[in-house]
Formats: sequence, structure tokens, C-alpha cells
Amino acid sequence: MKFSKFIAGFALSFGLSSAALAPTEVVMLPSDASLGGGDAVGSQLIAATYNGGNGPGIWIVADGGYRLYHNGDLLAEDNQAGRVRFVPMTFLPGENAISVVGVNGEGAPGVMVQIDDLDRSYYSGSGWYAKPSSGVGNNSWKAKGRDLSQWGGATSLSYSNTALPSGGTLSGFPSGSSAKWIWSGSESDSVAILLFNLTIQAEGFGSVTTGGDAGSIVIAKDSATIRKYLQSSDAVTILVPEGTYDFRQFRNAATDATSAGRTWCKTTCSEANAVTGKTNTFYRIAFEANSCSSLGESNLEIVTESDGVQAWSNWITIKANKSLVGMGRGANLRGASLNNRAYEGGHNNIFRNLAIYDVNPHLIEAGDGLETTGDADTHIENFWADHISYKWISDGMDMEFVDNATISYLDFDGANEYNCWGTDPYMALVEDAHLTYANNYWHNTYGRVPKVTGESDGSQVHLYNQYVDGNRFFIAGASGKSSSAEAYVRYENSYLENGTGYLAEWGSYGYVYFSDITLDNTKEQHRYNGTVTSGMPQATTFTPSYSFEKRTVANLPTEIPNLAGVGGRYGKMPEYDQAFGISPVAATTTIAVSTGENSATLTANVTSSSGASISSVKFYVGTELVGTATSSPYQVTVSEVPAGTYSAIAIATDANGLEGVSEYATFEVEGELTTVAALLKHGAGSSNQTIALGDTIVPFYYIWENATTVTVEGVPEGISVDIDTDAQTVSFSGKPTESGTFQYTITTVGADSNATVVRAFTVTEATTAISDNLRLQEPTAYYRVFDMQGRPLYAGEFKPETMNMRTIIVEYTKSGKVKTKYVK
Repeated sequence: MKFSKFIAGFALSFGLSSAALAPTEVVMLPSDASLGGGDAVGSQLIAATYNGGNGPGIWIVADGGYRLYHNGDLLAEDNQAGRVRFVPMTFLPGENAISVVGVNGEGAPGVMVQIDDLDRSYYSGSGWYAKPSSGVGNNSWKAKGRDLSQWGGATSLSYSNTALPSGGTLSGFPSGSSAKWIWSGSESDSVAILLFNLTIQAEGFGSVTTGGDAGSIVIAKDSATIRKYLQSSDAVTILVPEGTYDFRQFRNAATDATSAGRTWCKTTCSEANAVTGKTNTFYRIAFEANSCSSLGESNLEIVTESDGVQAWSNWITIKANKSLVGMGRGANLRGASLNNRAYEGGHNNIFRNLAIYDVNPHLIEAGDGLETTGDADTHIENFWADHISYKWISDGMDMEFVDNATISYLDFDGANEYNCWGTDPYMALVEDAHLTYANNYWHNTYGRVPKVTGESDGSQVHLYNQYVDGNRFFIAGASGKSSSAEAYVRYENSYLENGTGYLAEWGSYGYVYFSDITLDNTKEQHRYNGTVTSGMPQATTFTPSYSFEKRTVANLPTEIPNLAGVGGRYGKMPEYDQAFGISPVAATTTIAVSTGENSATLTANVTSSSGASISSVKFYVGTELVGTATSSPYQVTVSEVPAGTYSAIAIATDANGLEGVSEYATFEVEGELTTVAALLKHGAGSSNQTIALGDTIVPFYYIWENATTVTVEGVPEGISVDIDTDAQTVSFSGKPTESGTFQYTITTVGADSNATVVRAFTVTEATTAISDNLRLQEPTAYYRVFDMQGRPLYAGEFKPETMNMRTIIVEYTKSGKVKTKYVK
């Protein structure tokens, strides 16, 4: 399985080496079809619109080689030990079957993986499954729905994410990652299959929602195609590439109203807009023809066609079993008004990673951005909206006659410079619903987050991990119509800040219960049937039938704004006039290698995917950067290459800063065999240690390769250095007897290209205990003084003021116990 033995320490991006290029560990990936042999790299879920750490995706590295799969598709593969790779990915609602074929090379094996989703990361370690390849009969392990009952747990190896299991250093993996190196139960297994199931589903009432999981996956790159799939009869997952889409359909608002038997009415706002400081015109719909009287306000004028007031919402009804998913860091849908209507079969739908905005923000009650619409006889069944950014919406987000529904990681920004008061007047109306709100961010709201009613069957609404910042009216409202149509609101584990109104407003057959709520610059008061009362509302409530995760309330003002909305921790609400179009995609890059005697020429073929110019192409052999080309032809030649087997990749960076990574190319170099030495650290102790004078270091050792011996210089007195030329090891142990910082070097001898490491011992003069009764509270009764070799110099009740040499002073209690020990 292995081409070349030597490992020198790996990771992408580090600068040119002055030494000759070293052969590194290159393995052969298995050709057996049951282990992925013959599979082609590619998945429609790969979203190459950002680099590592800037969006959702998978980090992977192996001490050997690997193949990485998602739901049966090969995402990436590599045969170079220690080369870190990031695959930008869109994860789907439902099951995401992650699979890795790990290939063992020389030394200890291992694979390490970090999966970054919108609001959290998942790590290799506990929860992963493993089998040696000998226990895998076919390739059903790749796909969703696989049976894991016969798989054992993966073995976690005790190595950090800065070191390879075989001993080399590792760079380029996310710093601070909790990922662990994993393998099968035996390090001698040449190939192991490692599996993890990432299930993305709603918490709460909406957990049963499956959306389009049972159907096909399609990509929709424009508003017309999105509409087509939303209104199809089939189950389908609709992927919308990262970008901004214009759904707006401009028309005369008065003409629309007249044709529907309604009337637009206008007046001047009663106060200046809080955002702009200007006084806007107030537009509100009357559900009657040619009259504004039903609105019950004076000074209202009818809006005529000649006023030229425009509306531009694009109202789309949605059929059952759909998942509408923004790829990568999310899709922005401007002017989209998405309605799940029960009588048109709008059940079991998921909306994820979307910004929905600019739905007639200058008009009142002129359309929601996302809503459910049922009636007393037919409720919407199963609904989940997740990581939605919501702003400049005329009529809020209404959830009417819906069961088994969850809204999570919603970023609802009510600020509106186009309306009165600086906020939208309507936020969230809930009627006859069983609905969970989880981990949501409400800010700049007028009120009603949410307002819950019972119309015929009643409502149960559960809110937790909410952060509300800036609310003018009541935060939660509840009212029912009868004992069979009651409205319950359970609001818990949340942080409410800058509220200028009431915590809750509730009336007959309405019940609001608050618990574990932190108030910040918000009055602790509520209003019941018009009467204001101090304190938290504590009405009769219901008990959720599901479990859920409570976050630390004090952290909600920091966590929730960072995690909620389109893109989660990687995204943001689009600007109002943000340009339309799909986000740029990284260049497509391939690499070819031609070889000569002790040399190799690397050539990259680069195609810009978005028309952006190519800034540079970097070439890596193993994990070492060997050259950069800034113009076509993109090519570098490497000389002084020892004979051996190598793996190379090219990374093309375009003017947008996006990096396109090639697949690997394996090549053989012939010619003079140059010996290149290596030093590999082993053992529990760090090669950089800080210890107190008189303490023993944690032992460690280095193994050298391709050299005859080593030299060691610069260690402090008291440290033992044992060089064993038979075992090719140099070991460090002992107890330093002098303080200070000691930079030491280890250098191989006898290779054509010798290796050197530089490390340091820091020895402090801190006190050191020689008894379990360290620093007893008893006073010092007498002193003993020793020289640095431990020979006694003095004993008595008083400590000598001066000595002519560095000494060790030991203080004793009256009972004869050591109190403390230090150097002076």
C-alpha cells in the first residue's frame, strides 16, 4: 500500500525549503470496487464559493491516504500522508452519510475529520464507526440508510491535531479543533472504513418534517426554475446556488387592490422614522372596495392608480414534500413570498439557509415572506424553517393552522426605513398551531414575537433560547376563543433586552408562562385583559413532549446573533440593493508532471469558473511548496529531487481570492538516490518544556532516519541525552540543575541532506515541593541550606541573609515537615 517510507512533517502552505526535496509517505489507494476503486470525484453538493473556514464543509487529513464520501458520492481523495484538505459542502436536511476509506502507510495509521455545518461542528472520535476492509463485503457502506448495527466503534488515537500518529508534525488543520485521529481496532489493518451519520433535523414539534428527502436533488439557478420545482407534484430537494436572486414582479398596487375588491389607503405617519429621521407615508390595505372606513382611522385617503404606488411581491404557492436549501453560505431571495397552503397540498416542507427580504416593505399587510395557510378543517402538517434571515417584509411571518412545525435559527430584523416608526408593525402571528421556536434572534421589532391565538383547535407554542433585542410593544401574546380553542405560550431559557413595552399581553383563554428569563433594560411587567401587572407571566402551561437543548442564557446575546440567519456563523443579511447573481466559483485546476533525472516539471491547466483572472498557481510536492507561477503557462521545475515516488497538487487562486485545488498526481523520479535525513519526535513529553528547577522533565525521544547518528547541543546541566545508534534514537530525561532558557539543537549526521530541529527547555526558579504537605499553613520553624549538588551548608532558626553561591533553601515546620523549597 505504500510507495515511500519517509515522513518529514506535513501540511499545505509553508514556504520553500532550502534543503533537497524529501520523499514523503505516498500510498496506493485500493483498486477494489468495494473500497471505492473506479469512483470519480464529484458531487452537486460541493460549493466552491469560499475557502476553508469561511463556510460549511469537511476538513480531512490522513496519516496515509483516504477517500471521502457523502451519501455515496466521492468528494475527495488523496494518497499523501499529512496533506490537509477542505471540501466546501452543503449538508442536506435528513441523513448525511459521511464515509472515509482510510489507507495505512508506514508507522501508525489514522484519519482525522472535522465537519462544519451552519451552527456547529462535528468531530472524528466518539460516535464514529469502523471496520477493517476485510470485514466489508460490498460498497453499501457509502450510502444513506446503511445498517450500522454490525459495525464497531472507531478507535480514537491519542495524538493531537498538530501531530501525525506516525510522529511527524501537522499544520493546516483548524486550530483548536476537537477532532481526534481515528482508526479501526488494530493499527495493523492496512485499510479501514470509517463512518459517521450527521442527521440534520428540527428540534421540537417539527422534528418529523422530512421535506423532499424521499425524492431527487435538483439545482435551480434562477427564480423561474425555483418556482417550477416548488410547484411540482414530486418530492424534491431544491438546491439554490449561493447568490442573490430577484423574484420581484412590479405592478400598480392600486390596480391589484381594485381587482381583488380591496382598497389601499394612505396618510402621513404620526412620527418620524427611527432609522432615517424622515416622516414617511403610511399605506394600509382595507378589505373592502373603494373605502377606508373599515380601518377606523381618520385622515385616510384612497390610493389611486395615478399615485403610481408599486407592489412587487412574487407570491408562490408550494406543493408537498419540498426542501428549498440555499447552498454554501446561503441564497438570498428578494421579493419572494412563499406560501404553504393546506388546500393546495402544501405539507411537509423545509426551508433552510435562505434570506427572504424586500416583500413590499413600504406597504402594510401586502404579503409575508414565508407563511403557512390552512383552516379549521385542514391544517398544514409538518413544517420546518431553519437559518432564515428575514427583513423588509410587509406582513411578517404568519403561521396559521399548522401542526408539527419548527422555526429555528431565525434572524428577524424588523427595522424598516420605508415604513412608519422605523419598524414593521407585524412580526409573527400564530393561529391554531403546534409550533416550536428554537434559537431565534428577534431585533428592532414592534411587538408580537409571537402573537398566538386559538381560533378553533387552539395553539401550543414553545419558545426557548430566544434573544430579543429592542421591542416596542408586547413580546409574547396569547388569546383564545373558547375552552376548546385556547392559546398556550411557553417561553423559557431566553434573554430579553431593551424592551419598552410588556413581556406579554394575554386575555381570555390565553395563557403565557415565562421561566428562566433574563431581563436587560426591560421592565418585568405584563398585561392581562388590559390590566398591567408587575412580574413574570406565570399562567397555566403545557409540557413539551420532546427533549431539547438549553443554551446558557447569559451567552445568548453573543451566540444567537452569530449563529442565526442565512449562512449561520458564515453568512449575513444581504444589503437592500445588493447585486443579483450567483456567487463566484473557484477555478478548475488539473496538474500534470513530467520527470527527468533527479528533476520534475509540474504544469497546471487552470480554467476560471467565473471569469476572474488567475492571480497565482502554487505547486506542492508532498506537503512542501516547491514553486509559484503567476502567468500562463503555469509551470515550475524542481531540481535536486531524490529518486523515489511523489504526490503533487496545484492550487490556483483567482482575483476573488478563491482557491481551486487539483486532484493529486503521483509520479516517479529516477536518478541518483540522495539520502535525506529525518527526525521524528516520540514519547509523552513535549520537546519544548517548561519546568521548575529541581523537577524532572517528562521524558521523550526522537527517531532518526537515513543518517548514521545525531549531535545534540545546548541542553541544561542535569538533562541526560542517550544516543542509541542501533535503535536510531536519541532520548531525553533527567532533572535540570540550572535555571534559564536553553535552546538546544538536534542534528543528524551522515546524510546527503541532514535534518535539524531546534527546541527549548525553560527552567524556572519557582518553588518545588518535596512533600505532599506542600505550603502548609504552619509557620517556618527552622531552615536548612544546601549547595546545588545537595551538600548541607547551614541549619538554624534564622535564614541566612546572604550566601556566596547559588543555594537550595528548605523551610521546615515545627513538626519537622517540609513547608517549601526554593533556590536563592
